Amino acid sequence: MKVANDLGYGSVKAIIDDKEIKFPSVFTIEREQDIASPIEFESKGQKDDYMKDFINHMDVTISSSAVKTPGRFLIGQYAMDKNLPLTHFDINDYAGKSESDYSLILSLSMIAGAAVENAYSKGSDLSEPIKVKSKMAVALPVKEGSDINVKNMYRSRYNGSTHQVTFHNFNNPITVNIEFDKVFVATEGETAQFYISTGENKDLTTKIKADFDEHYPELASLVSAEDLIHAKNVVSIDIGAGTVDIVVIINGKALTVASFSLSEGYDNALQEALEVLEDKRYNFASVAELKEFLASKPSPLSRARYNAVEKIVFAQLEPFCDRIVDEVSRALRKAGAGIEVATVHGGGSIPMKDQSQLRTKLEEKLKSYNGGQVVPVLWIPAPYAQTLNRDGLWYIAKNAA
Repeated sequence: MKVANDLGYGSVKAIIDDKEIKFPSVFTIEREQDIASPIEFESKGQKDDYMKDFINHMDVTISSSAVKTPGRFLIGQYAMDKNLPLTHFDINDYAGKSESDYSLILSLSMIAGAAVENAYSKGSDLSEPIKVKSKMAVALPVKEGSDINVKNMYRSRYNGSTHQVTFHNFNNPITVNIEFDKVFVATEGETAQFYISTGENKDLTTKIKADFDEHYPELASLVSAEDLIHAKNVVSIDIGAGTVDIVVIINGKALTVASFSLSEGYDNALQEALEVLEDKRYNFASVAELKEFLASKPSPLSRARYNAVEKIVFAQLEPFCDRIVDEVSRALRKAGAGIEVATVHGGGSIPMKDQSQLRTKLEEKLKSYNGGQVVPVLWIPAPYAQTLNRDGLWYIAKNAA
C-alpha cells in the first residue's frame, strides 16, 4: 500500500492507493456497556454497501509496541455517530502529534480498514489474517518536524515493529498485520507549498490565479499563474485545527530558523466560542459537535439558532487573526529576506476567508517588511485548502522508490 497520511487535529485526510479518505480525528474508548452486538446483514447487497464504507465503521483493538493506550476503540465517523464521549488530540498539549498514541491509533486503524475494504472487494477470505506492507508519507507541525530527533523518533514508532489491528464488527474478528517498508516524515505547510509548485493540479493553479486577479487587479496583466506557483520566496500559512504552521521558503527551500508553529488553531477559537455559547445557553458538548453543526445546512426552523451561533463563533476569530499576524511578523524578521507572495490554506482558512479580516491584516504586515509595497496574499480555494498537505504527501508517496 502507498499511503499519504495528513493527520490533522480536526480530521484525517489521506490517500491510500488512489482512494481518498477523510474522517474526524476522534475515537471513543468503549466501556463494557457501550459494546454493541455484532453486525448482521439481511442481504448481500446490504453487506456490500457496508463493506464499501468500512472506513466509517471501524471498531478495533490494536496490539503494537508503539501504542500504550489500552482498550477497544470506535474510530472517526463511527465514534461520532454513536454519540458517546469522544477522545481527540489535546490541542493545548505541547507534546504534539509525534508523542501521542492517538496518531498511531487513527493511522493504523485507517490503513487496516482500507486493507479490509480492499480484501473484501477482491473476494478474499477475511477469516485469514490480512498482511499489509506500507510505504507512507506523513507530516508533522513545524515545531516538531524541524527537529530531526523528533522526526526519527516518530518514524521509528511505525517502522519499529509489526502492528496488529483487530476488527470486532462481526461475530468472527478480522485481523490485519501491518509492516512499514518506508516512512517519510515531512513538515506541514512545506508539503503544501511543494505541491502548489509542482503545477500538477491545473484547476488549482487556475483558481490561484483567479484569486490573485480578483484582489490585485492592477497586477493581473503583469503576473502569470506560473509566476505565482513558482515563486521562490514565499511565506506559507497553514491554519489547522490545533496549530498554525508558518513556513518561510527562501530561494525555493524552507528556512527552518524562520518557520514556526503557533500552538493553537481554528479549534482553539471554537473552544473559546463554546464558553460564550454555554453562557448564552446554547448546548454543545464539544468542539467536534460545534464544527459538525456549523458544517450542516440549517432547516428553516433552525436558521435563527444557526445564525446566532455562527455570529458568536466569528466574533472569536479576530483575536486569533492578530496572533497569526504576530507570528508571521516574527517569521519575517527572522527570514531577513524579501517575500514575493504569501499563501493561506488549511481547513481553518475556509471559514476565515470571508468571516475575518486576516487577509487585510496580513497585507498590512507584509507591506511593512517590503518598503510599503504590496505583497500578494493568496487564499487557496476551499476545494483544495484542506487537502494541500495530503496532496503533497501523495506526490511524495507515489513517486518514492
